[in-house]
Amino acid sequence: MMKPNMIAFSLAMLISVPAMAQFCATDTIRPTINPEQMIDNGDGTVTDAKTGLMWMQCSLGQTWTANGCSGSPMSYTWENALQAAALFNGNGGFADKVDWRLPNIKELGSLVERQCVRPAINLTSFPDTPSATYFSSTVKTTGSGSVEGGRYIDFTTGSDLSPEVDSLRFVRLVREN
Repeated sequence: MMKPNMIAFSLAMLISVPAMAQFCATDTIRPTINPEQMIDNGDGTVTDAKTGLMWMQCSLGQTWTANGCSGSPMSYTWENALQAAALFNGNGGFADKVDWRLPNIKELGSLVERQCVRPAINLTSFPDTPSATYFSSTVKTTGSGSVEGGRYIDFTTGSDLSPEVDSLRFVRLVREN
């Protein structure tokens, strides 16, 4: 049997550990994306009324369910991420669509919700999105013009970055609507 002091200490430790949940500064920062801009299609996709792009709500590797996204996203190198989109389409795609692709850096950046961090994305439109980095199709080149890899967005804070050549990142697919 645990002593009362040990129980109290254990409870205090649990309460004092900060949760790594999304934080949104709704009282001080205006939304980057109008909440009505993302239209839920009811099939695991949302359409951005402003850009006309259709997005998968789950990261590649997760499974869409009625309650959101389940499972863990898969990690890819940039070259493998580009190939994964083609393979995904070849295996039947998603939501009766087989023209999914890796978004460019501008498209991917359009999902960043600057009002929020951890993750910097609207979790209503993109449930169960981890605070992590996502590849774009945009090329990162060296000064001499050779390809180093793909640029990416860190959805922890919404930063646009360039990785090392073989770094592993997540993928969210998009298509023209």
